[in-house]
Amino acid sequence: MPLNFSGSTITRVNIVDDKSDARKAVAMCVNEAELEAVPEDGPLPPLHEFIKSAMNKADAAICDHRLNLASYAKFDGAEAVAEFYDLKWPALLCTTWGKAVINAMRAYRRRIPVLIKPDDLDPDSIASGFEYCIREFNNDFSPCRKPWRTLVRVEEVEKQMVPPLFFIVLPGWHTSDKICLPLDLISSELQNKIDPGIRFHAQVNKGAENQDDLYFDNFEF
Repeated sequence: MPLNFSGSTITRVNIVDDKSDARKAVAMCVNEAELEAVPEDGPLPPLHEFIKSAMNKADAAICDHRLNLASYAKFDGAEAVAEFYDLKWPALLCTTWGKAVINAMRAYRRRIPVLIKPDDLDPDSIASGFEYCIREFNNDFSPCRKPWRTLVRVEEVEKQMVPPLFFIVLPGWHTSDKICLPLDLISSELQNKIDPGIRFHAQVNKGAENQDDLYFDNFEF
């Protein structure tokens, strides 16, 4: 049975994972949601070719993050989901790698409406996840995803680390814990402005409950 949200219909779901067993498990969940699974056996073409191909044969996608096993893909799932987002095409990032590689994902987090663990994937979470995506495409954000112009204060900078990092706090957020961000989140021409004590504004989803769900966009110095 197709899913219908705000004029969008989802019948076929592209499944992107470098492990065959994982693709089969996700396909079972998709089938239980009464949708047709379209697994990608790989190896996948370059990102932009893959995006075009996926959109031609399905209506949405579920992607793992790490896709490098046996040269399955030369891009990560977070990057693919972000590209789909720009094209207003629903995609879920379903991975166990969320917390472990959050800094690598941070540049894409604004364009990843749904980050879900495989153990939490079921027909209900698939349907609600795609609905979240489509709602955002129509500027209807959930409270935890809505962007706000927010004051950011830099606490520490570690430019010698690999990759370089800086640590910030969000005055007025529900916790004063420091948040670690990759320096390359900032455009190269502005990175020299990042010093302890500096304050700037960014679009932040300050309704998020935890750090891993925060995104930072449109920096203003």
